[in-house]
Amino acid sequence: MVSPRSRHPTTMENLPGEVLSDIFIRLLAKQLAQMRCVCKDWNALLSESSFVNSHLHRSMHINQKILMFFGVRADCTSFTASPFSSPAIELDNFFKFPVNLESQPARCFGNVVGCVKGLICFKYESGDDYIVCIQNHSLSAFLTLPPCSMGSSSESRNTIFRFGYDPKTDDYKVVKLTELSDPRRIAPVEVYSLRKGKGSWELVSHRIPSHLQCIRDLDLVCVDGHEGHLHWLCYTYIGGKLTQLILAFDLCSERFKEIPFPDSLRTCCFGDRLNVVGVLGGKVCVMSRVRDTDCEVWVMDEYSWVKLHVFSGFSGGDKIFPYGFTSNKQFLFRSMNELNRYGLYDPVIAKTKNFKIRGRSVGCKVVEYFDSLVWINRIIEAKRHQ
Repeated sequence: MVSPRSRHPTTMENLPGEVLSDIFIRLLAKQLAQMRCVCKDWNALLSESSFVNSHLHRSMHINQKILMFFGVRADCTSFTASPFSSPAIELDNFFKFPVNLESQPARCFGNVVGCVKGLICFKYESGDDYIVCIQNHSLSAFLTLPPCSMGSSSESRNTIFRFGYDPKTDDYKVVKLTELSDPRRIAPVEVYSLRKGKGSWELVSHRIPSHLQCIRDLDLVCVDGHEGHLHWLCYTYIGGKLTQLILAFDLCSERFKEIPFPDSLRTCCFGDRLNVVGVLGGKVCVMSRVRDTDCEVWVMDEYSWVKLHVFSGFSGGDKIFPYGFTSNKQFLFRSMNELNRYGLYDPVIAKTKNFKIRGRSVGCKVVEYFDSLVWINRIIEAKRHQ
């Protein structure tokens, strides 16, 4: 007698959805993108936002993350990549950039703008023109944004692009700030929303406070912008003294607010202290070099600053340059004596991993890369069906 089970053998097609999800979530995004073509049911399952987010969470917290070091104002297609757990190991042929990015004119300067949920944003500048691109290497997907509404002018002194994610609206936005030659004037801020998908940049009605003298783009470790806010280190004069503060931008309301620095760090002491603003465990924080070789880490807890950590950099007395914070709450810094030498400090075990980056003599922007199914076309498509 043939058992019922033998008449209906188990195949991938008749597995329950929860079992399929448990299998698929362990695969790479590129493999899953190919499986969407197998049948409508698989395409629907693998396109669900809940599955995309679960796959992303596993990539961020369970799978191996990669640290990518991109040269500043250089060829963005030139970089080094290392496992987060062993940054001294260099990965060869980690990935290849799309042809349309590699074919940018040689006269272009390229920078990484930011990285959110596996999407890397690049900016190319050639003369007065800017080309902004977004890439998901896991899916071999690439998008070039339309030109900004406001081009550069003779009054422009500095143009800053940042990339962030707003969890309230499930939207990815690129923000453009332009400082003018007159330090008392800042051009209107422009924002490109990927979810709106209108194909154009929009001006933000809320203006940057006019008393700010300078805005510094020091997001060297691209972890800012994940929690719905972007942050910049700024300068202004208070009581005749040059003072530091943080300018925050809410990606949902598209409004600015000022956050004062810790009292002991507020007044600028160039040469004695070097400060960098970042995000640590979802909270605004500051890494400050106290002396040549030591750093303090301050975190904004509710409405006040708390000094959480003090740590030393390299042995041997190397001066250090504070770089930023990683998503798993480690502190990255660089030697000022050897510009390709870095340290990654883990406050839990109070130990530093020292490593060098091949071929980098000026500085780098650091991206934490992980496998991701997130892509812009599906963000826009989801908006259309709401």
